[in-house]
Amino acid sequence: MLGNAELKGRFLHLSTNSAERAARGTALVRQALGDLARTPLTEIRTVEQMLAERSGKHVETPSSSAPPEIAEQGVHEFLDRHYLETLDQPVAMLGNKTPRQAAKTPAGRRKVADWLKYLENQTAKQPDPVNPMATYSFEWIWKELGLRDLRQ
Repeated sequence: MLGNAELKGRFLHLSTNSAERAARGTALVRQALGDLARTPLTEIRTVEQMLAERSGKHVETPSSSAPPEIAEQGVHEFLDRHYLETLDQPVAMLGNKTPRQAAKTPAGRRKVADWLKYLENQTAKQPDPVNPMATYSFEWIWKELGLRDLRQ
C-alpha cells in the first residue's frame, strides 16, 4: 500500500508516510489521469505537527531557510505557470469557458475582468503584506487577454 487517496471536491488528496511513496503514488495518479490532473502541490508535515493537529494544539512550522526574495520568486513562478495553464481551462465563473474564449466577446470581457478582480482581491486579503501570495501581480494576465482597459 502506497498511501491513501481521497477525492475532496475537485481535488485528489494523496497521503503517504514517505517522500518515496509520494513520488510513486503521484506517478501512478499521473499515469491514470493524464492531463486531467495538474501539477501537484506538496506538503510535508512532521510527526509532531500531525499529533498536535490531532489534539487540536498549534505547532509552529519551522521557517524556510531560503531568503524571502528566493521564496517569493519560487511562489511567483509557480503562480505564473498555474495561471498560464488556467487561461486555457474552463472556469465556472466564466460560464465554463476558458478566459481566452470569454475575452473575445464584450459580455465575456466584462466577466473575465470581474474574475481577474476577484483573484486580485482574494490575493490582497493575505494578512501578511510581504507574503509571496500578497505580492503577486496579475498585470500580465490583463495584458495577455487584452483587457488592460478594463482594469481599474
